[in-house]
Amino acid sequence: MDFKTPSLPGASELYNAIARKVAEIEDKILTETNLATTAADLVAKIESDLLDLKEKTKGLMAELPIAAALNLQAELQALNGLSLGTDQYANKLASITTAFGPAIKSGGYDLDSIITDSASTISAATSALKSGSSSVSITSALSSKIPNFELPPGAVVAVEKAKASLLPEFKALKELAHSFSESVSEDLVKGIFGDKKARDKLATDLAALEAKLKPAAAAFEAKAKRLEKRLSERRVNERAIEILEA
Repeated sequence: MDFKTPSLPGASELYNAIARKVAEIEDKILTETNLATTAADLVAKIESDLLDLKEKTKGLMAELPIAAALNLQAELQALNGLSLGTDQYANKLASITTAFGPAIKSGGYDLDSIITDSASTISAATSALKSGSSSVSITSALSSKIPNFELPPGAVVAVEKAKASLLPEFKALKELAHSFSESVSEDLVKGIFGDKKARDKLATDLAALEAKLKPAAAAFEAKAKRLEKRLSERRVNERAIEILEA
């Protein structure tokens, strides 16, 4: 489809301008004069065209923000790192209130409770890490207790997002299913079955099957013998008849 066709439904003038500029740059590069020139000279000749193309393509995509989004949990960690009653603490608290207060209230949360919970969570996680009673990081502990609000760059209203997915901080337990031992014991919950128990069960099943097959085998053998005897007698009679007829 040629998007440069006049009055084409769905055609974009911005896209057409970009396409024309690309074609123009290609034609300029492929001229006999420019093909024979050095790379440095060629770059100088098309530099203004490339800048123009860059400006045109900006209309198709938004520029990535330079500043990072402001995260409530990160801000609360920074707040708890300051001394209560200091100007720095007061300024950080005011910043959090301005950035996240309206969104927290509209989301049905209480900012004072969140600040209190964050302080106790950070304190407990820090103590547990120091004592070695837990390996849960402060960030992970805070993520499980505090709602995840973010203020995107340039925005005036924070938005609540799903709580961050946490990655395991220790090795997974080995699967115990399909492990065997010489023990006769078994554990259906852990999926442990003893080799001896399995062998005993198989032997029992084979013995039961053998007991069922023995009578049938004996009957078949007796029937085969009777049949063989009758065939032998018949062959003798047929032989005797042949002798008499001769």
